Amino acid sequence: MTNEDPRRKSWLERRWPAIRARGRLHFVLTRGLLLWGGLMTIAMYVMLLYSERAQGMQLRGIWPLVPALCLPAGALWGLLAWHWNQTIFRKLGFDKGQPPQ
Repeated sequence: MTNEDPRRKSWLERRWPAIRARGRLHFVLTRGLLLWGGLMTIAMYVMLLYSERAQGMQLRGIWPLVPALCLPAGALWGLLAWHWNQTIFRKLGFDKGQPPQ
């Protein structure tokens, strides 16, 4: 390794090796399904609750659809983000000397 200042390295070069070492499934489940899907679910519930109160609408019937749509969308985002980061990581040559994933 060079004596290069670690602050000058990109996020992908510094953090991605540790993230990719945990594997694709871990990334998709934690960052995709739980983080993005969970945050989207909470945000949608907040917006639905606000709409119910502000406009007097009865939207409780669609509440079960929120996690059914947001959680898989978060997992899909996680899968796409994994493959995108892997592609960039390889194309920039940061994977030299590391085991393939």
